Amino acid sequence: MDVSTMNIRPPAAPAPAPTMAAPTKATLDAPNPAAADKVAKEFEAMIVGQLMESMFAGMKESALFGGGGPAEKPWRSMLLQEYGKAIADAGTLGIGRMTRDEVARLYARQAESAS
Repeated sequence: MDVSTMNIRPPAAPAPAPTMAAPTKATLDAPNPAAADKVAKEFEAMIVGQLMESMFAGMKESALFGGGGPAEKPWRSMLLQEYGKAIADAGTLGIGRMTRDEVARLYARQAESAS
């Protein structure tokens, strides 16, 4: 493909970011626990999915994943991601809990330094 004849334009300028007031002590003291739990579970699911990807990397074709063929690799990846979500929902590893607790500690420290 000859790219010299392509009409390449620079991307449009991004819209300016909305201005936000500096956080006050009241906003720093009131984190959203539901949002923190959700993010912590998503993080744990991602970590577990990546660990399982590494664990299954050397595995050959299997009837469990469709018996081989070109579609096995994407299906295996999706299955392992769902396994990661299920493990995170169960909370058995505690990665999400540790992440949430650490975020809470950092949030508290930020609130102390702001006051």
